[in-house]
Amino acid sequence: MNADIHETIVAPSTPPGRSALAVIRLSGSEARRILGSLSADIDGVLEARSPRLVTLLDVDEEPLDNALITYFPGPRSYTGEDVIEISCHGSPVVTQRIIEGCLAQGARLAEPGEFTLRAFLNGKMDLTQAEAVRDLIESQTAFQAQVAREQMEGMLSKVLQPARRELIEIASHLETALEFVEDDVTPETRAQLSTRLTKVRDQLCDLEASYEAGRIIHDGLTVVFAGKPNSGKSSIFNELLEHERAIVTDVPGTTRDPLREAMDLRGVPVLFVDTAGIRESAESVERVGIARSLEHVSEADLVLFVLDESQEYSDEDEFIWRKVQSKPCLAVRNKIDLPSRLQLPEQVQMGCLESISVSALLGENLDQLVERIVKHGLPAAAKEERASVTNARHKWCLEQARCWLERAEKALAGGLSEEFVVHDLRKGLESLAQITGETTTDDILAGIFASFCIGK
Repeated sequence: MNADIHETIVAPSTPPGRSALAVIRLSGSEARRILGSLSADIDGVLEARSPRLVTLLDVDEEPLDNALITYFPGPRSYTGEDVIEISCHGSPVVTQRIIEGCLAQGARLAEPGEFTLRAFLNGKMDLTQAEAVRDLIESQTAFQAQVAREQMEGMLSKVLQPARRELIEIASHLETALEFVEDDVTPETRAQLSTRLTKVRDQLCDLEASYEAGRIIHDGLTVVFAGKPNSGKSSIFNELLEHERAIVTDVPGTTRDPLREAMDLRGVPVLFVDTAGIRESAESVERVGIARSLEHVSEADLVLFVLDESQEYSDEDEFIWRKVQSKPCLAVRNKIDLPSRLQLPEQVQMGCLESISVSALLGENLDQLVERIVKHGLPAAAKEERASVTNARHKWCLEQARCWLERAEKALAGGLSEEFVVHDLRKGLESLAQITGETTTDDILAGIFASFCIGK
């Protein structure tokens, strides 16, 4: 992001299109002057955080719209600068003309995420909170919104603070020994510092491990249906979605292209993928669908291995099992409304997380299937109300910090000079500081804020 942060910026904060209302945001030192030039009603005195009805003028000074304007003087504003929010009628023409008027008076269009970037640069929030703003806007379920809101309140930063303070204390102790030879660190003191360092590293490892749950909270859970043709995959798929998304017939191989459908499952977005029936011998078009099915299996968080309860375990079932066994699997025994002939081999029983019998035709035990998906698909940490890492960047920074702390532990245990240990500790602290943005590069900031919507 190469924009001049000292310029006054303007952008719509509501989505494009017609609506009852639209909100336009101005931020910067010239915000008040620019607003004054757009309305004859502004007499130079604006009361902070008190909405005021004014008539806005077009660029040719003709009345354009009656709008509510609210003034947020810096630093007590979202960006830390003078901010003015204009609430006008949601006509695309009206919003465009207001923005054009602001541009004519010296403002420039804000880049994606630039309002939040300014909030970060002006110390209104740290980088984890800024990223949580984006996550809250993009949340699809109430649980995702709750987690994002907690991150906006600085939960991750609060969790990291004790670890950072402990590392700073350890580094300070070692640096004192470097400055004052008479304060040389004894073997007993080294052992104590090593114990403290190990405890911090373990805490960071636990936080890093929470990414498995955090990723699912953030990105959702991918559940793939896999089974031979006519095992009832599509019927179960339709029943869980509660509408006919997949075509169901008696003809094997009806599903050629994988079908994807998202739904809210206990607060976590779940992507169900109904795949083509998998079998070794198939005609050319069906083979393409099967290849795509196997690609989806490789990306699954959980596989529903669907079997036909009314048929014996076949070579086709075994072929599928060999393809899915490396993934977490639930054995779903469908068609229990028919006489049972299915005997699962021991390797399938042992290899699956659990086996559940259902009838897609009668709708039997489908609630239990949902419970099993939640139980096995969502890591325990995803169901607990505690801080978790939901961002891949944060996980990478934690990995780097852990590696530096492991180096510091080895240096300390190996009797190396304190300066080597201090160097590794500093590097570990720098990695943690990158999470909150206390130390970061312009390239990282540009990448983060470019993913924001314009106006935020």
